[in-house]
Amino acid sequence: MSDIFQEIDEDLRRDRLMQIWRRYGTAVIALGVGLAVGVAAYITWRNHTDAKLDSQAVAMADAADLLGNGQYDAAAKSYVALAEDSDGAYADLALLDAAAASFEAGDAAGAVALYDKVAARATDGSLRALARVLAVQALMDSAAPADLDARLDAVGEQAGFAPMVRELRAYVRLREGATEAARGLLGELVDDATAPARLKNRAKEVLDALGGRLPAEAPVTPGQATPGQPTSGQPTSDQPSESEGPRP
Repeated sequence: MSDIFQEIDEDLRRDRLMQIWRRYGTAVIALGVGLAVGVAAYITWRNHTDAKLDSQAVAMADAADLLGNGQYDAAAKSYVALAEDSDGAYADLALLDAAAASFEAGDAAGAVALYDKVAARATDGSLRALARVLAVQALMDSAAPADLDARLDAVGEQAGFAPMVRELRAYVRLREGATEAARGLLGELVDDATAPARLKNRAKEVLDALGGRLPAEAPVTPGQATPGQPTSGQPTSDQPSESEGPRP
């Protein structure tokens, strides 16, 4: 009977930890989106004609107003139309915004399809990685862990995304009940000097709720026996003790 209560307690704790992720999970990724949007928008602004940029900027602002007013379906359609009328990074950014609006509208499958489209077509590595990370976030509650891991593998070694990938892998492990693996990943994240402070703080909060870091293996000191090995001065299996006398 105690095993049943232990399983229930573990399930409840895992649910609470996933709620922590859902509460804070978009914070760092949203910061990454803002950074990517800012950089790509600047490049696009510099490389396109002023007239076309003015038109696209107005369309982007109109779509943002729809999004801000909670008209997610209309906003998604506006962003898709903007993407079709644009090219390069500007079109990819519009599709990312369309995906976010679709997800807010409750269409997770539509959002993932748009994220996958950006991941397949974007020439900028950061935008490809960002689209893949956001797709994993959208699929976190529904896709199989193997699918989520494969999507995270596809991010590769893109600069700046390793901490996000490690955090997402930790939550994938939590979803499948591999608590020790999640603790290990979160511990690595807390120690990662390249990770943003907010992400590290969130990882520490979840790690503490899981019981803290994994216990480190105790180092073997000189003269200390390891399993299957005698200590100094202790007879080995083929060396008789004095009490046994000589062996034939």
